[in-house]
Amino acid sequence: MKNLRIKILLLFLIFLVVSCSTQKGLIRREKTEFGTVKYYVQTESKNDNYVKTELNDLNGEKRIVIKVADSVYYSLYSDGINKRTKKDKNSVYRLFYGEIPNEKDTQIAYQKLSELDSLILSKSDKILDSLKWNDFKRWNGAKAFEIEVVYYHGFPKNETFEPY
Repeated sequence: MKNLRIKILLLFLIFLVVSCSTQKGLIRREKTEFGTVKYYVQTESKNDNYVKTELNDLNGEKRIVIKVADSVYYSLYSDGINKRTKKDKNSVYRLFYGEIPNEKDTQIAYQKLSELDSLILSKSDKILDSLKWNDFKRWNGAKAFEIEVVYYHGFPKNETFEPY
């Protein structure tokens, strides 16, 4: 009986240590017509093997991750906003400010903001205001996402779909 108590206590302590060591904290959860939306603050990336670029190299900085129904992730950084979709895992969508050039004039692909994008990004501005994080990029003035292909040979088979 005494060993059982010790094992339960030890298991509880291990669980407590593991749960407190995660770098992601839930800020808000809400239901929308697009599914459940969860807003997290994350201090560093879970996966060190992902492709690092200027916008996602955290170096210990914070970011806000917005998860929509396990199929779309938005990541807010101090210098930009990214979006990833489960439908198109190979690409990253970076928020683009300014006029969208004609398709004939550029080799870069753009995607106009959808209703979901506008909803999520407007609520993210309110969350940034409530956290008083004034150094984060806001979505005002943005009209589209610039599409960047990250995995040219397909999304890695053993990788889990996570924010970028």
